[in-house]
Amino acid sequence: MKDIPIIFELVIVGFEVLAWIFLLVLALFGYQWIDLDFVTQWATQLSFGLLGLAYMFGLIFDKAVSSLPFGWIVGHGAVAETADLPSPLLMRMQVLAKNPDIYAELQKRINQHRLVRSTVFNFALISLSALLFVFTRIGFNLRLFVLLVFLSTIFVSLTFFPGRQSARTLMLELQYASEALGGSGNDRPKTPMV
Repeated sequence: MKDIPIIFELVIVGFEVLAWIFLLVLALFGYQWIDLDFVTQWATQLSFGLLGLAYMFGLIFDKAVSSLPFGWIVGHGAVAETADLPSPLLMRMQVLAKNPDIYAELQKRINQHRLVRSTVFNFALISLSALLFVFTRIGFNLRLFVLLVFLSTIFVSLTFFPGRQSARTLMLELQYASEALGGSGNDRPKTPMV
């Protein structure tokens, strides 16, 4: 039962991936090949198939994004702020070894951050795919182009800044938990500049 939120988050990420993949397919091949009668007749089966496909793509995309260098995810300024800290994996293992209850709470926050992190990348890819679709299928229209660029900038910035703050907060929580469990209790954890 405790894996249900993780599965749900991966399905959300997977549907985000499916959105930009679908836009790319429509940009490359058009939409004339879509048979709406077939889609409506097989809607239930297609829904279950898309759910499984979304979970698979969500899992793959999450692993791909998590394999990026830490500086790409947090921003290089935050890497300099945490350069003297142990790696996040080492801090997580220290917390797990000393207090599994705190680790479970941190793991919930890590899962939330994974959703935010993947959404940042997916919104950027959805925006680029939408621009490509508009150019290839609708044609160049200056007003539409400006509107899409403006909306894409808003969506990407609305996800990028919270995503970056989410990563910094997660690092602070890991640091505080690791130092509180590993320290003597007298020394306060050092706060990185945010």
